[in-house]
Amino acid sequence: MVSLKKYDFIIVGNGLAGSLLANELLEKGQKILVFADISMKSSSMVAGGMVNPVTGKYLAKTWLIDELFGLLFDYYRGLEVEFKERFFYQTGLFRPFANEESKANFLNQIEKHQLHDYLEVQENTNAYSPHFNVNLGGMYTQKAGWLDVPTLLSKIKEKLIFWEAYKEAKFVHEDLIFEDSGFRYKDIFTQKIIFCEGFYAVQNPFFNWLPFNPVKGESLLAKINDYGIQSIVNQGKWIMPLGNGTVRIGATYSWHELDFENTERGRDELLSNATKILNTEFEIMGQQAGVRPSTKDRRPILGEHPYHKNMFIFNGLGTKGVSLAPYFVKQLTDFIFLQKDINPEANIERHYPLYS
Repeated sequence: MVSLKKYDFIIVGNGLAGSLLANELLEKGQKILVFADISMKSSSMVAGGMVNPVTGKYLAKTWLIDELFGLLFDYYRGLEVEFKERFFYQTGLFRPFANEESKANFLNQIEKHQLHDYLEVQENTNAYSPHFNVNLGGMYTQKAGWLDVPTLLSKIKEKLIFWEAYKEAKFVHEDLIFEDSGFRYKDIFTQKIIFCEGFYAVQNPFFNWLPFNPVKGESLLAKINDYGIQSIVNQGKWIMPLGNGTVRIGATYSWHELDFENTERGRDELLSNATKILNTEFEIMGQQAGVRPSTKDRRPILGEHPYHKNMFIFNGLGTKGVSLAPYFVKQLTDFIFLQKDINPEANIERHYPLYS
């Protein structure tokens, strides 16, 4: 008889959600095993990784803005200290006014929504003028930046391998056996299992009833000579500085063709917008595509399966995953270990009526 390898948790998926959750559980002294299927492309590996507290043409505050932005900067900087690696860049974000009408509208929105803690109007914008039309000034968000997601995930992967907590294999849902005290999977026994499969959750037989609404996004990598601007610049599309004159131009949104293939349509859309924003020539170096794990109500989904005890999901972080992940990693672990309530707008319980 084969003896079972025993774990406190299995985590299925090692994108941003699964990796951060795995790191948190290791820090709590849990014995875990992360299943990583390298044959399945990950949106985390091509993500822009931007954090921005105020978004859209109506300057909408990010949902849970104070909770998220009161935590995320210290959280990612703490991980930088732990891993002795730089991957979080608080660059700020500048939005040039496109015209007088747009400027008047944005100034009105700042007053209407009381955004002074997050936005400041800048008239002296000489630093941007070599590359952008900034004659009318713009708005600056200091609490914005980006996370180098692939670098962070590679460091967590190294840690998981060190602790023998990483398994490069496809997880076959049909091979999971339910037992009174937990779950058996081949030669493994675990007390709890958490699915962090991103876009691929639509194929999970235990959670495919949830209202996922994946959205494809594409971005371009480009080179701009003498580009020394440190901030993200956003005017419809965004230009993100990656260093040494390299920038990322993003991003598109498509609810069709949910794949990881670059498209000519996506390239043309990004090029068209970039040439409107930039006053300078640029050279395209590459193109990337991914599928964001979004939901129909644009809120994450986390918590326990309605029928299977000790089976959990952590998914639906969508386009704001880097901002949402630290807060909701804590929400889920506090729920599991301390029986604390999950935010009702993110709790899977709101979707229980859909389960049958």
